[in-house]
Amino acid sequence: MIKKISMGAFLLFNLTSCIGYKNATPEKIEELKNTSVIKANIEISDKWIQEQGQNQPAFSYAWMNELLTPELEALIKEGLAHNADIIISKEKLNQIELAMDIAGSSLYPSVNALANTGNNLVSGSHIGKLQLKANWELDLWGKNKSAEMTSVSQYFSATFQQKMLEQSVAGMIAKAYYLNIAGQYQEQKISEYITKTEDLKRILTVQNKVGTANTLDLSNIESESILLSSYLEKIRNANSQSRRSLEMLCGKYPEGLIKVSAKFSALQQDIPTNFPLNVLEKRADIMAQQFQIESTFYEIQEAKAARLPAINISAAFGAAATNVEGISNLFSNPLIKVGGGLTTPIFNGGKLKKNVEVKTSQQKQAVEQYAKSVLLAFNEVESALANLGSIEKQEVFQQLAISSLEKNIDLTRKQINVGSSNSFILLQKQRDLVKREMNNIDLHLQQRIERVNLYMALGANGLANF
Repeated sequence: MIKKISMGAFLLFNLTSCIGYKNATPEKIEELKNTSVIKANIEISDKWIQEQGQNQPAFSYAWMNELLTPELEALIKEGLAHNADIIISKEKLNQIELAMDIAGSSLYPSVNALANTGNNLVSGSHIGKLQLKANWELDLWGKNKSAEMTSVSQYFSATFQQKMLEQSVAGMIAKAYYLNIAGQYQEQKISEYITKTEDLKRILTVQNKVGTANTLDLSNIESESILLSSYLEKIRNANSQSRRSLEMLCGKYPEGLIKVSAKFSALQQDIPTNFPLNVLEKRADIMAQQFQIESTFYEIQEAKAARLPAINISAAFGAAATNVEGISNLFSNPLIKVGGGLTTPIFNGGKLKKNVEVKTSQQKQAVEQYAKSVLLAFNEVESALANLGSIEKQEVFQQLAISSLEKNIDLTRKQINVGSSNSFILLQKQRDLVKREMNNIDLHLQQRIERVNLYMALGANGLANF
């Protein structure tokens, strides 16, 4: 008897060992990636370090860390905890995790309890039944295991999509934060420009009275002053909307009352010239696409296994009685049934075969989507680097222009002291200086935004981990 049981257990183990199942090993996934038509046309620049050698220093994010003020870190932390999109996405991820558990349950037997009763109205007899029934589909070809692993891969893909969303929200908070700082600077500079314009207006009014300025000049400066007041109101409203945007990202009520107290600090850390390729490969969206490839790998296995015979084992334990004297009497003569069955598809109009072809096509699509994500990542890095390089050059020219104008203003003051110039000319030059300083604020803002863009393009390592 023990020998029979042992032989049965050995046979059952072999039948359930998933003969057709294969794991999606890193080597197999890498092999699939190399079949990409898009990837075949991509030549990686020398700035990307493809093999991390022992003598290669660790990649530093110091150029980004100096942007992360305590105030910004607090805002990002709040946003990650209360942002509406993140909260909704977490519930979707929870649903995918539950679906993964459901998919895994098909690997185990299902057990159901049955109870029924009936009366024969002709003979007056009564039949009562109690039964436990178990059914188990032997995963001979790995169909159910593949279905489970498909759900696992989709879960990890969704997990990285969730991470990408969190990084995107953190990046948007950082950009909105610096946009608010720039808005405050711009509002101050426009107010200063209006003050200078009002001073010019007062001088022209006096000159008009004494006949050294005409009415047209006075009218022009009055018109400019009115337009500047309108522009200041426009900037104030834009700043208010910017604060509302930051409040929404942080999950607050959008009142437009949030205050950002920081200022533009000097950026002292240089941008690296070389980047390790594995940093880019670990980007959340690229990892999500990689798990999509893995998912299609298992979907093809599942589709192929569905074309093969399926073996089911069933068992039932219970009893029936023709009286209702007591439930215990039902088991005075118990019945045990054990059986098995085999089903195999014969004709279904080619549906199962076509399903394999569909899944294979979806795998090719996932591979190309992965390659496209890598290509887009390269483009985002190159664009951010190009913009940063251009901004740095613009800043040099802008600073030279500001320094030159400041020297000119100092000379004009000296000329006023000796009587060879006047306050009207000085105010005009001071207004020009304010204009250039406003342009410089825009460059400072763009430089910080592009650093955030570059950081996001490289995978935003640590930005959403506060």
